[in-house]
Amino acid sequence: MGQILKLYDYISRYEMNTNQYTNQFIRLKKERWESLQKACENGFFTEEKDESEKTTKGNIFSFKRGKKRSAAETDKKYEWFYKEFSEGTGLNVDLLTSDRKRAEAFKEYIYRFQLKWASSTISQISSIQHEVYLDKELEMLAQSLPDSYFILYKPVLKVRKAAVELTVVLLAPLKIYCVVFLEGRNERESVFLGSKNRFWEERFQNGTRNVLNPCASLFRTEKVLANILNEKAIDLPIEKLIISRTSYIDYPDLPFGLSIVDKRNWREWLTKQQKNTAPIKSKQISAARQLLYHGESRSHDRKEWLDS
Repeated sequence: MGQILKLYDYISRYEMNTNQYTNQFIRLKKERWESLQKACENGFFTEEKDESEKTTKGNIFSFKRGKKRSAAETDKKYEWFYKEFSEGTGLNVDLLTSDRKRAEAFKEYIYRFQLKWASSTISQISSIQHEVYLDKELEMLAQSLPDSYFILYKPVLKVRKAAVELTVVLLAPLKIYCVVFLEGRNERESVFLGSKNRFWEERFQNGTRNVLNPCASLFRTEKVLANILNEKAIDLPIEKLIISRTSYIDYPDLPFGLSIVDKRNWREWLTKQQKNTAPIKSKQISAARQLLYHGESRSHDRKEWLDS
């Protein structure tokens, strides 16, 4: 799963120690997946009907801690399991009865876990807007990309004392992608006509509409990234990318350095990234650290710190 290092202007614990937390994420994910697998194999999930909800919601199942204790229950690496999966998750029992559904449930858990890391430190926390939980593009990137990919999702960076919101930034081990998602209306066939004009045209069965040219924000993001990384002599190629998973993009005179991924080759592009087995690189960590250093963060003290 891609690691979410930065969300908008939220504070992130990756700002504290980028190298530590990127490696800790991979280790924790591995340990918790193994503990979940073992928990299921040993019957730690029991199927119980919630009597209080039978009449209003039908047969609903939740996961409860079994009455019998095993040695694994005292192992610290299982503490997360009881707290976040066993007690009060409300997940349907079917989610853990097959490898595929178990993996889907685990991905959802890790995604929520990532949102916490990308919006808090030990002492500070940012308020996550409800729209973030509904953002399918963010969720797709986090759940589809390898662990070695870092996601800065529309980060707000300080540039000459001004706050600038960038496009989505993906830090792969050997390359940086500046990404804009361009999704059409709910039409079976939709085509975006690219140009150097201020607006592009989207054509679909029942008419047309104008959309703001996405290239401007991509070129701005590239320039900001290049300036920041050049300060520390960090040399990583930057590729500008327009992605449309549901529509086609027709842009005959494509500007240099700009790539198009649309309905025709979206799956191919994603599969290529998923097959990228390159580990996290030191230059990639340096780039992430430098970008986070320039990040704008709005946060407040965590309640437990205020009460202490």
